[in-house]
Amino acid sequence: MEGASFGNENFSVSAAQNMFGMEEDAIEDILNKTSIEKVAINVWTIRLPIVNCSVIETEEGLVLIDVGMKPAGPAILKSIQSISQKKIHTIIYTHGHVDHSYGTWALIENRAKPQIIAHENLPDRFNRYLKLRGSLAKYMSQPIEQLPNDSADLIWPTKIFQDELEIQIGGVNFYLKHFEGETDDQLFVWMPDQEIVFAADYYQGFLPNAGNGKRIQRNVEQWIAALRSMEALDAEIMIPSHGDVIFEKKAVSDALSIHADALEYIHNYTIDALNKGLRKDLIVDEFVMPVKFADHPLLKEQYVTAKDICKMVIRQYTGWWDDIPSHWSPASINKQAVSIVELAGGMDQLINHIKSLSPNDLALASHFIDWAYYADPDNPEVHELVLDIYKKRILDENSKTQEMLVYLDQMTEVRAKM
Repeated sequence: MEGASFGNENFSVSAAQNMFGMEEDAIEDILNKTSIEKVAINVWTIRLPIVNCSVIETEEGLVLIDVGMKPAGPAILKSIQSISQKKIHTIIYTHGHVDHSYGTWALIENRAKPQIIAHENLPDRFNRYLKLRGSLAKYMSQPIEQLPNDSADLIWPTKIFQDELEIQIGGVNFYLKHFEGETDDQLFVWMPDQEIVFAADYYQGFLPNAGNGKRIQRNVEQWIAALRSMEALDAEIMIPSHGDVIFEKKAVSDALSIHADALEYIHNYTIDALNKGLRKDLIVDEFVMPVKFADHPLLKEQYVTAKDICKMVIRQYTGWWDDIPSHWSPASINKQAVSIVELAGGMDQLINHIKSLSPNDLALASHFIDWAYYADPDNPEVHELVLDIYKKRILDENSKTQEMLVYLDQMTEVRAKM
């Protein structure tokens, strides 16, 4: 709940489990846990479980920056109606992730359709979601029946741009700037007259989600460039898509700078290690985050770790091979597992070994319980040990949210066999 809340005060289990759906429980829970806060003259932030959206009132109508996940649509509409009766003139998608671009349906029903602005890569992202529907459901732990099935299930942008876009709506100037980062279609929004920057997911209030092992490639170098670009704006207010609004120029600058510096350190270390020819697993194993970053309150490891980000950089610049010779054309995992059990002297011996490792070396115990499970996936004693080992790993203070979900998925698979 701490990690998956992404810095927002209220967390909704129902919303997190039904991000693509219109389940009544999720809609109701989000309605009950949403608030709207005035940030500046004619500027508000809607604080939803997990994510923020923003509303700007202009002479021509309202501008929305992001629209939450699908069940958040009604809560956003209710929040908007509590502060203004003007029509929605424009919606800006900062990127195509489900928690930023799926609540539009509730905002356009029986109303004049607004223009929807996004980067030119966003339609390709939506198309990938349609193409990889089952994979997306698996890696996001979402019910597959809720995933969009065809183009009519998505609300597409009506205006796209390539690198940057300057527009004026109702006398208010907006500047949209694209940098790859968490996605290849992400952008931030700058209101120069008000000195407000809407930081999208470039800034997250903790070590950012730049090393997610279940997601498509993330561009750490471009992410750094986005942070530096926003810092150069000298904004008075920064409104991130997750977590608290930051006020005052120095606080905004410091937050953006420390994030850029930390990501730059990870990126440069990894590139240097690759150039030295260091084996990929050793690049990760030998990485140490400097204390000034590791102990910084705005860089807490809660969703992914610095080493996870290191892995993402490696993945960006190299092939799928991990530098272990036998891993190029390996024996099947199941065949390897059976051999490991045989070498251990049988399953009973292996189970005893795992139990002896568990109190002091959970990571190593996890390797062996995987071998045991893949060698004999119907063994009741192995089932119990899988649940025990991965429960301990979830409760380990060193485990972060995305890692925990991997363990939970394995436990769920095993539980279904019991």
